[in-house]
Parts: sequence; structure tokens; C-alpha cells
Amino acid sequence: MKNYHSLLARMNRKRLQVSTKGAGMQNGRRKSHIHGTSLDFADYKIYHPGDDIRQIDWNVFGRTNKPYIKRFQDEKEISVSIFLDGTASMKQIPSKWELARELAASLAYITLSHEDRLSFSVVSTNHSFHRKGSVHNKRTFYEIVDVKEQTINESFTQSLSSSIKAPTQMIILITDGLEALPLFEESFKRLKYRNQQIWLIQLLSESEIHPNLSGDIQLVDSENGKTVDVSLNSSIKTLYKKRLDQHNQELEVLCATNGIRYCQISDKLDIQTIILRELAFAGLVQ
Repeated sequence: MKNYHSLLARMNRKRLQVSTKGAGMQNGRRKSHIHGTSLDFADYKIYHPGDDIRQIDWNVFGRTNKPYIKRFQDEKEISVSIFLDGTASMKQIPSKWELARELAASLAYITLSHEDRLSFSVVSTNHSFHRKGSVHNKRTFYEIVDVKEQTINESFTQSLSSSIKAPTQMIILITDGLEALPLFEESFKRLKYRNQQIWLIQLLSESEIHPNLSGDIQLVDSENGKTVDVSLNSSIKTLYKKRLDQHNQELEVLCATNGIRYCQISDKLDIQTIILRELAFAGLVQ
């Protein structure tokens, strides 16, 4: 397994940019839009790297020999739901599937590190769980990175609606976005009325964006097993690229129309660059 120690250390200082208007009423480490309670003491929590050291209660430390920090009533938790596309097209290319798991794991780690509530699901499989708090962050990261392959014969969009059950402030969709646009449109219509922030991160492999195959080959649809024989020459590649670009552009427009934030990444980038640069620039991570 890769060494993620450097990534985890740097992510301890990151958080998701979430509008906390209407956030949950449990304590977390994120300022709420509810005013007038900033000096109202709530309880204590154990200090973790990245917490404000000025909030350590040294009287409690003297009695317990453990660093506890004070929490106040306006530090509200938010709930984040991460849905990872687990369909066959995501798993067909090993580098793409590995990066997808790393991405989901990283966003889950950031969520839990700030005492927020996490719901995670590999859509189109039965792998899902709910957790809260930084005590679970590292275990959850490695559990998601190590998610095993299992597929139920449903599309990402078909499975998505039934996967969203509990109320949540933020939804993050990680998918290659290669299903038919009308299917995404139908799913987006159901999501947009939930009053949540929604992100769609489209993850494609470099071999999908710039295929390097040539000659007479047989293509197999990883979702339904159908085959087609093609002769890959330069004109066919140009047509493929044009159609892929058009599909992606229309997906981005569809997201914008439904109030969904969109970001496209490829597996030519490493996970640290994606989290610390690409998603920071996009406005998801700060």
C-alpha cells in the first residue's frame, strides 16, 4: 500500500467549504450562521493537531494530564454525504479506480477531522456506513482506499436516488459521468429540491481522454458487455474526442442548471495535487 502519511498530515489543516446555514445542532468545529451564542460554553473535547491551542483548558489538563479544549454553542457540525460510483466503467482502468477511492477517502478524512458527520456509500454496491468525529478519520481513510470490487447490475444514476436517505448539508458525487445525460438530468431533478450543496467530481482516465489504441479492435461496453468492432484511425479518434468533449460540456451545463458545482479531474494527477491544488482552486477544499 502507498505511504499516505504526508497527505494525511497536510489534510489535517484543510476543511470543506460548506455553507453552514441550517447546519445540524450537534457540536463540531465549524462556525454556524446562528448568532449570539459564541460565548456560551458547551463541553470539552480532546485536543487534536490543528485545533486552536488557545482553547486548551489548562486547569483540566492539570487534573487529567490530557489536553482538552473548550467547545462553544456556535460551533456546529455539518453532515457530508460522499457517493462513489462503483459501476464497472469506474473499475475497468486500475489507475482510475485507485484514484477514485483515494479521492473519496481524502474527502471523508477531511470531513471527520473537523468533527463533522459522514455518510459514505459506494453506489451500485452494498458498501456504506455512517460515522462522526476525528477518532474515526484515519481508519475510515484506509477502509475506503481498500474498498473491494463488487458490482450490482444497476447504473450509477439508477442507484443514486435510493442511496440518499438521511438529510445532509453537502453531497459529493464522484463518478466518470459517462452515463446518458437524460439519466443524470432525472437524478439532478430529485436532488435539487433537497436544499443541499452538491458537487459532482468527474474523474476520467488519460486513456479515456486521449486513447492511444489503433488498428482493428473490438470494444467492449464494461457496463452491459456489448461489443462493437471498429478500425481506430486518426479520424475516428478525432470524432471520439469531439463527442467526449461535447458530452462533458453538456454535463457541466446540466450541473450548473441544477445548482450543482462541477469539477473534472484525470488520473494523470496524484491525489495530493488534486486535494491541495485542484479542489482548492475549484472551491471545495480550503
